[in-house]
Amino acid sequence: NGNERVVELTGEGYFEVSKNLSRPFKVKIDGKTEVQVLGTKFNISAYSDEDAVNTTLMEGQVKVIVPGSGLNQIINPGEQAQLDLKGKINIIRHANTEQAIAWKSGSFHFNNADLVMVMRQLSRWYDVDIQFEGSIPTRQFDGEIQRDLTLPQVLKLLERNNVFCKLQGKTLIVLK
Repeated sequence: NGNERVVELTGEGYFEVSKNLSRPFKVKIDGKTEVQVLGTKFNISAYSDEDAVNTTLMEGQVKVIVPGSGLNQIINPGEQAQLDLKGKINIIRHANTEQAIAWKSGSFHFNNADLVMVMRQLSRWYDVDIQFEGSIPTRQFDGEIQRDLTLPQVLKLLERNNVFCKLQGKTLIVLK
């Protein structure tokens, strides 16, 4: 309605927005940040269980704004703005855009991801809670998993990588 187009987002969204100077497009994320769009293709990942809101740009240009602080950053194609919990914006100049939008094509894409990050994504997709038995192993993962696999199929893949889990109801326990 009116003079602007506004979307409020929790979670993740991919946008392709036509430029319209008379009706700017904005994405507002939980009062933490705002992305002002200038006609573009971009992804925003804004999950409450993550340490940052990530805005990754494929085409065009966007401005990431921290409301009430005067802080803002313009990002260009191939860049990612990471807004941390303290309100600081960090720019990744050569972002992994493929990883940022892998969900859109039905896959998980991991690039140097730790076990906690992998399990958080599985938790959201398969609607399970994650518990770690003992300390969390320091592991890094690279690769892709199709999202149309069942949870038992994914657990078999993890077993091949020496990550063993047990499912109890809606809780996935990562074993020592």
